[in-house]
Amino acid sequence: MNKRQMQALETKRKILQTALALFQEKGFSHVSVDEIIDKTNTSKGAFYNHFKSKHDIFFEKFKEIDQYYIDDVEPELAKLQFIEQKLHKFFEMQMDFIDEHFGWDVTRTIYEHELNVDKESFFLNPNRPLYVVLTRLCDEAKEEGYFRQDIPTKSMVTVFARTIRGMLYDWSIHQGSYSLTKEYKLLFHTVIAGLRQD
Repeated sequence: MNKRQMQALETKRKILQTALALFQEKGFSHVSVDEIIDKTNTSKGAFYNHFKSKHDIFFEKFKEIDQYYIDDVEPELAKLQFIEQKLHKFFEMQMDFIDEHFGWDVTRTIYEHELNVDKESFFLNPNRPLYVVLTRLCDEAKEEGYFRQDIPTKSMVTVFARTIRGMLYDWSIHQGSYSLTKEYKLLFHTVIAGLRQD
């Protein structure tokens, strides 16, 4: 990477971190592109060179969770012996990350943007590490006889994905008034119980 590329990367990082801090402090709708530019001492050209809009900043942040599944979650799952432990660890780490690194306002804004019918939803990309890890866990659970055999793995993954999205949406409209880490346990215990082999 040459000097110019490194400077561009640093500018993008500075804009991203400053914007996210402002969103956290004031709320997404109360922060303008002009304020982000002013705080970072950059230009509109620099901003729009890296981001199409304020919403794009969220998606740069949101992509971090996919990398988190690869870099942090999977190594932790590999340390565990039983599939039930792995399933609960996966959801616990996921909810902890969203609670600590996103917050309800960022999550709400992402969901709001994903409801735009004129674009393909990032949430539905089947190649996301989220779906890859969930598929692996469901396959393992079925192979061990922990999950029932009459429901295809793909359908199980869909159930989990919809449960995750439903919980995060609910948490967002309640403005983060409850702990994701605590609340997920009852919800996912119920879903897992429905998928278990009798």
